Amino acid sequence: LEWHGHNDFHMAFVNATAAWLYGCAAVNGTIFGVGERTGNTPIEAMVIEYLSLRGHKHEINTRAITEMADYVNSEMDYNIPHHFPFVGENFNVTRAGIHADGIVKHEEIYNIFDTKKILARPIEIAITDKSGKAGIAHWINRHYSMEDPDAIDKRHPSISRIYQHVSKKFEEGRVTSM
Repeated sequence: LEWHGHNDFHMAFVNATAAWLYGCAAVNGTIFGVGERTGNTPIEAMVIEYLSLRGHKHEINTRAITEMADYVNSEMDYNIPHHFPFVGENFNVTRAGIHADGIVKHEEIYNIFDTKKILARPIEIAITDKSGKAGIAHWINRHYSMEDPDAIDKRHPSISRIYQHVSKKFEEGRVTSM
């Protein structure tokens, strides 16, 4: 048996997974779920689901998911929604300081799998009034490739000055990430 579903009730993915678990040998899908009406089962989601059910297979190039997204965004007349899992612009981006602080302390607690290794998409921080000092420090360390012992800590006086500047901008009415 093979399963083919549409996402009319936000159930394409979960129904495809259930089909696998209950004996279907194959699941139909499309890249990024593009399809008729509300779309089809996203094949990239099924790749990740397969690996979570069966274990990582080194012959599966999961970074191809990111490469496909880059290709679609640059070469086709289609824009992947920013909030789309695995490939959207906001996937793996946090604006919350509490999350950034957790990432600094123990990334595995915040990030369910190694997105840098599996999708070539490390965690990103978008700076807003909610990012806090931890978010700013993480952004600087990531973008300037600073690692221990050279990494900047959220308690560094320069981080406090940057945080004050960011807070002021949002108090003045800024609503977008910096």
